[in-house]
Amino acid sequence: MNVVRTAWATSAPYFDISARQPSGSPAMQRSTSAISSGFPATPRVYPSAPPAAEFGPGGIRRSLCYPATVREIPLLSSRLLVGRDVLHAVGSAVRAAAPKAVRAVVLTDENCLRYARGVARGLRAEGLATVVESLPPGESRKTLATAAKLYDRLARARTDRLTPLVCVGGGVITDLGGFVAATFMRGIPAFLVPTTLLGQVDAAIGGKTGVNLVHGKNLVGTFTQPGAVFIDPAVLRTLPAREYVAGLGEVVKYGMIRDAELFGFLETEIDAIRRRDPEVLEEIVFRCAKIKAQVVGADERESGERAILNYGHTIGHALEAAGQYRKLHHGEAVSVGMEAEAFIGMEMGLAPIEVLAAQNRLLRLCGLPTRVGRLPRARIAAALKLDKKNESGRPRFVLPEAVGKVRYGVEVSDDLVAAALRTVILGPKS
Repeated sequence: MNVVRTAWATSAPYFDISARQPSGSPAMQRSTSAISSGFPATPRVYPSAPPAAEFGPGGIRRSLCYPATVREIPLLSSRLLVGRDVLHAVGSAVRAAAPKAVRAVVLTDENCLRYARGVARGLRAEGLATVVESLPPGESRKTLATAAKLYDRLARARTDRLTPLVCVGGGVITDLGGFVAATFMRGIPAFLVPTTLLGQVDAAIGGKTGVNLVHGKNLVGTFTQPGAVFIDPAVLRTLPAREYVAGLGEVVKYGMIRDAELFGFLETEIDAIRRRDPEVLEEIVFRCAKIKAQVVGADERESGERAILNYGHTIGHALEAAGQYRKLHHGEAVSVGMEAEAFIGMEMGLAPIEVLAAQNRLLRLCGLPTRVGRLPRARIAAALKLDKKNESGRPRFVLPEAVGKVRYGVEVSDDLVAAALRTVILGPKS
């Protein structure tokens, strides 16, 4: 099928793609079997246009040809392109966004070279001299020292301000690469291709870039929107089991903070989620991405409601830091953090015990931890003191009131935080 893009229209607000048909361009209608938690969906398919064509104000704002199943979510100056096989469109999209560039750099890690090389081929096909920079995998690489090495490599590659940096990998690569792009030469174009579930639903969306310090996670960074984020759920089939399950921690978070129907959908489709059913995964990724885009679009720099995205993260980040970023994967730490913070919400009278029980049940169904082994309490306390959401030296928490509803900016007593940690940390005090 020769199409430019597909816009999906349903009765659910999170499917509002804000895509409009150009005048004089008749749309073809067909039914779809796409899963949308009971909402009927009808895609509008628009005929393709020549590569240089423009439909003008009110029409489609790009003229590139994407696979028929790609859905676009606008986000401030960026956009999210979600759909199977969208990786094949990266080269042409980057070329269209950087028409004067003569070279490109692809940043990846050793686990994602397969996808990075495919993206590099697409860039070269568009006439961009492309080099691939690969790093060893792992959170331990997300440091200022690694960023400094990448600055040197970019300089050696004769990178200029027109050179796009295309980041292919999980949250470490997109966070680190986005930070390097935002700071090298005071800013070069960045494009993100997340290859993990966590990256596709959270880390690559919203413009946060950053690196870790020994004191805590993401303490150095910027708010810089990428040119585009290419989200291809098909790559999740090769994700290691632990990485895949860890990503579900962020997925459950979205159900807890904003979307009770998504929460129920996850319970209903748990068997399909476990076997990585492609249609179910694409629906989940799209809905989570849409929620984050809505929140970030209203509060880019986290001066208000964007804080809800940190549910489970205040304690979760502290657990990661206490384990020196080796004991827990990020999504696992968020899962344990949500358990602890739901306990706090219950103890403060914000949420009934049924909310904690429902969350605990879904986390366990997903295979996520709700408890963690022995960790140094002093390190946890030190990390909490450096949390980026602190006000007047005290952490502020996001706490649930119901499934799909949270309260942010809540101050919690030290005694209650300590009690919550005792419920989730196994073993003797340390």
